[in-house]
Amino acid sequence: MPRSHIEPVTYEVKAVAIDLDGTMIHSAPDLAAAANLTLAQMGAPILSLETVIGMIGDGIDTLLKRCVKESLGKELSDDEMEKYRLIMRAFYAADLFTKSSIYPGVVSSLTKWREKGIELACVTNKASELTLPLLEKAQLGRYFNHTYCADTPADRKPAPAMIHSFLSDFNVTPDYCVMVGDSVHDLHTAENAGVAGIGVSYGYGEVDLNGNNLHAIVDNFDMIDLHLAST
Repeated sequence: MPRSHIEPVTYEVKAVAIDLDGTMIHSAPDLAAAANLTLAQMGAPILSLETVIGMIGDGIDTLLKRCVKESLGKELSDDEMEKYRLIMRAFYAADLFTKSSIYPGVVSSLTKWREKGIELACVTNKASELTLPLLEKAQLGRYFNHTYCADTPADRKPAPAMIHSFLSDFNVTPDYCVMVGDSVHDLHTAENAGVAGIGVSYGYGEVDLNGNNLHAIVDNFDMIDLHLAST
């Protein structure tokens, strides 16, 4: 049975893969601002932050499609979507970390894990053209050995491709890796890659306790206590 989220959880690992939006960074305010600026461009009603939060998790293009459907009650044509996709990306790129913030416990945990010699990777469905600048603006980029972004459909979580690349790049077996995220996509990614999954309860998605490799749900990021495995 999975462990309770009430107490800290401890693992001996060599590597940890960590989701970005809703796990390390509360990025919804800036994403919602970009989405609403885009909706305003098409003369559509804007959406509340809470509504946008419920649509985050599958990349910015999918977020826009969901926002348009919620606001207008219909889908746009492919040509219209391409036009507004570029507009939203431009709005978001201009303000990646203006209203956003890092969740409590993230920086202290990343610092400790790096000092212990654990390999860290950011694994996200966000495009690399947005992920890398966001990590730098948030001053989190320095902590990661590598960042894996779903720039192709085949890479998107819950596909295990990005975790497999991480394990291969750093010669780590699945037994010594954990995946941390805020959604079932992250936990299914962990299952599909054969690594342990840890869900955070404070993010944008939902985490459940039914996954084969789910070891814990935590209420705070710093409740995850990782130590470098000796073997």
